[in-house]
Amino acid sequence: MFNCNGLIVSRLINAEPELIYNLHKDFSFIENIRFYNGKILFWEKHYFRIIANLRRYRYKIPISFTMEKLEKELIKVTNIIDSKITNGLYRCQFIKAYSETKFIISITDLNPIEINTSNYKVDLYKDIFMFSNDLSNMSKTNSDLRLISSMYAKENGLDDVVLLNDQKKVTETLNGTIFLLESNQIQTPNLLSGCQNLVFREVFLEWLIKFNKSYDVIEREINPFELQKSEEIFIISLESGLQCVSNYKKSSYSNNKSYHLFEKFVSYLVYL
Repeated sequence: MFNCNGLIVSRLINAEPELIYNLHKDFSFIENIRFYNGKILFWEKHYFRIIANLRRYRYKIPISFTMEKLEKELIKVTNIIDSKITNGLYRCQFIKAYSETKFIISITDLNPIEINTSNYKVDLYKDIFMFSNDLSNMSKTNSDLRLISSMYAKENGLDDVVLLNDQKKVTETLNGTIFLLESNQIQTPNLLSGCQNLVFREVFLEWLIKFNKSYDVIEREINPFELQKSEEIFIISLESGLQCVSNYKKSSYSNNKSYHLFEKFVSYLVYL
């Protein structure tokens, strides 16, 4: 089921023809939003990110695109489409249909935000590089890099790959935001590296800085060789929660610190 610019349809083919035509013709962008324990997480942050991206891509912003209106469209999806979902992921796609801006919202049922410590093998993907500019910070609907790198991971028996920018610095992984934990420091690539400026990344960093005084949080350029020297490596995403990395190249990693850290973060989310 889909919410196509306010109209609930069972299949996209039943949506207005103009919307479907432009969905495949013009550029669009996606904002993924977590529905967690029956509530929309970080809605205000997501809303302002949506509006900022609309402006950046020169979309016309309808007067009706208020925070309250778009929140109602999200709630409509969970109430009308599947009221049984308590944990899921909204996929909000914004399309430029001629001179108008329209949206398609769907929701996928997901497990609660989890901590994953199973074996997780990661390596570098070096065939194609990301460009480190403002557009790299945004979620995009089409990315040849992500498609090809996911094929590379599958062909080489990897669970994920680390993506590099045109300066051969670490940006993120195919599946989320990467963090290196060493002693009392937690490091992650800065936005100038070209990583996506995701709301979940922002919230996690804010929480680390505010509530975890035992760690220094550093956003900076990271060289790939630093990954092998790290004590622990972990990846976060709205979809999967925390994924601890067990192997990178010939190095193996523990997960004790990152596990306990994210356990506290999940408890924090419950009370938001």
